[in-house]
Amino acid sequence: MSITAKTCAVVAAVTVAIFFTPLSFSEEQTDFKKVGEARMEYLFWDVYDATLYTESGGYEQNTHPVKFKLTYLRDFAAKDIVKATKEQWQHLGKSNLSAKYADKLLSLWPDIKKGESLSLHTAADGQSTFYHNDQKLGEITDSQFANQFLAIWLSPNTSEPALRKQLLGI
Repeated sequence: MSITAKTCAVVAAVTVAIFFTPLSFSEEQTDFKKVGEARMEYLFWDVYDATLYTESGGYEQNTHPVKFKLTYLRDFAAKDIVKATKEQWQHLGKSNLSAKYADKLLSLWPDIKKGESLSLHTAADGQSTFYHNDQKLGEITDSQFANQFLAIWLSPNTSEPALRKQLLGI
């Protein structure tokens, strides 16, 4: 049985593609351990379940990589999720972040149905990638964004201190 030059070229191309294609963050072999989880409730409504993961299973401020997942318990329009994000940044005294990131978030995030999830995965350098139901939505390459976004839930000044404690396993 002879191998043609064309077959060799195809095998070589596939080998190069397999071994030299950069991995996306979701494809990296990062083993995350759960730090904590909590349910966000507003008045009488369950809003979402939040779960925080790190490599060590512990969290220190500005630690990366991190996986933060929100599983929604109600339907939400993307514009309403962005609005809530802006309100939380305002609560933290970081209103300037709205102008910097709101349009990007609105372009990334879809409308959410009950049972769907939005996840933030950060790389070791703090770069952020968002996922909807584990499907990549896009990235924010500003290494400061992840810390500013996670502060909504993990800052000592969060509007939801009980939720923060549960997420941090305190």
